[in-house]
Amino acid sequence: MRPKNHTGPAAAAGAVVACLIGAGFASGQEVLQFFTVYGPVRGLCGAALACALLGGAAAAMLSDAGQGGGFTRWCGPRLGRLLGWASPAVLFGVYTVMLAGAGALLQSGFGLPAAAGRAGMCAAVLVTVLAGLGRMTDILGRAGPLIAAFVAAAGVGTLLRGPTGQPLPALPAPPARSWWAAALVYAGYNLYLLAPFLQALAGRLPGRKPARRAAWLGCGIFGAALALLHLAFCLAPESLADPAPTVALVRGLWPWAAAAAVPVLLAGVYTTAAPLLFGICGALPGRLARSRTAVLAVGLAGLAGSALPFGRLVGALYPAIGWLGLILAAGVLLRRLPPKASPARGGARNAGGGVHCRPAPQVSCKPRQGLTPHP
Repeated sequence: MRPKNHTGPAAAAGAVVACLIGAGFASGQEVLQFFTVYGPVRGLCGAALACALLGGAAAAMLSDAGQGGGFTRWCGPRLGRLLGWASPAVLFGVYTVMLAGAGALLQSGFGLPAAAGRAGMCAAVLVTVLAGLGRMTDILGRAGPLIAAFVAAAGVGTLLRGPTGQPLPALPAPPARSWWAAALVYAGYNLYLLAPFLQALAGRLPGRKPARRAAWLGCGIFGAALALLHLAFCLAPESLADPAPTVALVRGLWPWAAAAAVPVLLAGVYTTAAPLLFGICGALPGRLARSRTAVLAVGLAGLAGSALPFGRLVGALYPAIGWLGLILAAGVLLRRLPPKASPARGGARNAGGGVHCRPAPQVSCKPRQGLTPHP
């Protein structure tokens, strides 16, 4: 029986999916701008590359995050300190974007004031974070796969229906000149935002093997939903003219289900905003990291900042975060490489007496069969 303070790999994988699916992905804008603009084949290759990099880095981070050190453990003291200092500001900026996105979605879908959507999302996130990591993991673990299933259902429905034959509308400028560069930036952006939550989640998993399994399972589910949505956009290009292409995709398949799209998108915002606020507060120094007053102050400050224009917030933050995330991914993956042996320190430490075996001219320090080395 699993201890009460432990999270199973399946629930942890669901929480990872929930963190990755934000307003940008659930609405379809991220898939359109990072993958579909490059065409069906190159976009699919980009999705596979991004999810492979994200899965490998997340598995490495989640399997040893519980040993402490955070960014400095993965990227060394200098780069680690730089990423650590930037983390609260970056997470706060994206948290603000998520609140602004919630207001825009509610205003567009139901004609309600944007301020009501921002305030309602902020209240939901504050309640979740104040409930603690254990409760938040349970909520995200259930919500993440449901949102991914909704997006995947729209993709599968479009694939079964086949191409619509509609012309391709004008697409936005791609974020990079090549599909592989866009895939790398996309993986880095998601990894950097996921890192604080992975550090906290690692302590709730019973070992390294379940941690790696949770990371790969979560990124695999996310990658499957991403690929299905990309292919669906290629078959129904008319949906790309809508500000929320996923909503247009659902409307074209099942008009009666279009009203359910906005609540699903809001759930995607919620499942990203809650881990972001948790990560911001966890990065605060000393007792502030565990202070409910600090959580309320940061949450309400984000609500005030979310009144800025939604599009301007996205355009200013996302590309820079992607490159910071690539630095983190490189540090994580390079750290997994085996260390090179130093010639100046030839030989290994003797396990019995702590004596170094130093090579000398014409003398082998490797014990031969039938001989016992002197202590």
